[in-house]
Amino acid sequence: MKNLFQKTIVLSLVFVLPYLAGHAQLGVNLQLANNDVNYSGNTTKGNNDVSYLYETWNKGSVKLSNDSLYKGMNLMYDLSNDRLIFKADNDLPQLFKLAVKEFTITSSENGGASKKFKSGYPSIDGGNEKTFYEILSEGKITLLKRVQMKRVDEREAGMLYSVKKMKPVDTYFIEKAGKLEKIKRERSAIYPILSQDKKEVDNYISSYKLNIKKDGDLAILFDHFNAL
Repeated sequence: MKNLFQKTIVLSLVFVLPYLAGHAQLGVNLQLANNDVNYSGNTTKGNNDVSYLYETWNKGSVKLSNDSLYKGMNLMYDLSNDRLIFKADNDLPQLFKLAVKEFTITSSENGGASKKFKSGYPSIDGGNEKTFYEILSEGKITLLKRVQMKRVDEREAGMLYSVKKMKPVDTYFIEKAGKLEKIKRERSAIYPILSQDKKEVDNYISSYKLNIKKDGDLAILFDHFNAL
C-alpha cells in the first residue's frame, strides 16, 4: 500500500511539474509605474489613465502565436495599452512572451458570457496585426469591434468648462476575404454588406425587434445572414 502511494505521488509529479514549469516560462514580469494599479489583489482600480475590460481577474483561455492553447487562466485585458495580462503561479502579473493570437474571457460582469478577441488582421485605421478585435459574429462576413481609450472633452451639468476624460471609443469593422473595412452601425451601411435585398434585412430587424446600435442585436443580425 505504501509503495502504491509513493508511485501515485511520483506519477502526479511527472504530470504536474512540467505543467507548472511551462506556466513559469510562459510570461515575463510586468513593470508597473508607482501610480499604476495594484494587480496583486482582486481589483485593478488605481491609475485613472489605465482602463480594463473588467476590473477583476477572470478566467479565460489563450492561444499563442505557436498555436499553444492554455485554459483556465486568470486574465485581464488592458484596454489602454491593448495588451493581455495573466496572473502567474506566484500571483504576480505577467505579459506573455509570445504574441497572443486569440483569447476569451468569461465574466459575471457580462452575465457569465464569454468575449472572444483575435489579432492578426490587416492594418487599418491606426491598428495593425497586433491589435485585438472583439469577435461579435464570425463567418463568411466577420463582424469586429475595436475599443480604444481616448481623451475626449466632457462638460458635466452645471459646469462652465469642459474637461478631458479618458473614455472608451468603439469602432466597428467587417472582415471578408482577408480584408478589413470600417463600417457604421447604420442600416444604409449594413444593407450592401448583408444582402442585395433591403427588405430582407428590414424584415428580419423588424421581426426580431433588433436595435443595431446594440452589439448583441447587431451580432444576431450578422449571425443570421452568415448562416444563409
